[in-house]
Amino acid sequence: MEYNLKIEFADNDLKNIYSASQKVVLIKESPGNGSVAWVTFDPFEYNTVSWEENYNVYCSKTQIQNGATIDKLSEKNAEERSVYDFGSGIFENNKGEKTSKGSYQVNNTTTDNLTFGLAQDVVANGNKTVGAPINASTVLAGQNGIFTPFEKVKILLQSNVMDGLVLSTISSNIYTAEFGGEIDSISVRYNGSTGHFIEI
Repeated sequence: MEYNLKIEFADNDLKNIYSASQKVVLIKESPGNGSVAWVTFDPFEYNTVSWEENYNVYCSKTQIQNGATIDKLSEKNAEERSVYDFGSGIFENNKGEKTSKGSYQVNNTTTDNLTFGLAQDVVANGNKTVGAPINASTVLAGQNGIFTPFEKVKILLQSNVMDGLVLSTISSNIYTAEFGGEIDSISVRYNGSTGHFIEI
């Protein structure tokens, strides 16, 4: 299924946002894992973001701390309920195991503590980002990580941020757009007087 998010801004609000050097930041919700800036962009009056419900699993050596940018080292297209063993620098499908519905599992078979997570393609105002990380979790050597993504997208404004940045501190108001079921398109407008996004 394809999802669409439309975000509108008034002229005066855009001037203030650009003066503050802020960008639109979208974060995909994923339980129990570090928040990562999925996609960031300079706003226009009318903005459109779209994506499909397809995920990759990835591995990184980036330590999960505020301000770190996820640098993916290995990546594989993932199927729901599948389990992937990571070793020798690659992911291999463990066909003898399955995880719960809506989830993806990674087994860290190495002797290193590594960062794993899910990544997803996204198109923002016509610019496609391939395999943008949506979460990050440290998986210790010999242990596993289970990732369950939700079609909930947090919308906010923030400066000094880029795609793949780990965010533990957020300074602006957050609006959460909840997709799923029959809801595949949501439109919001920014209210500069209150600093909030509202659904329209």
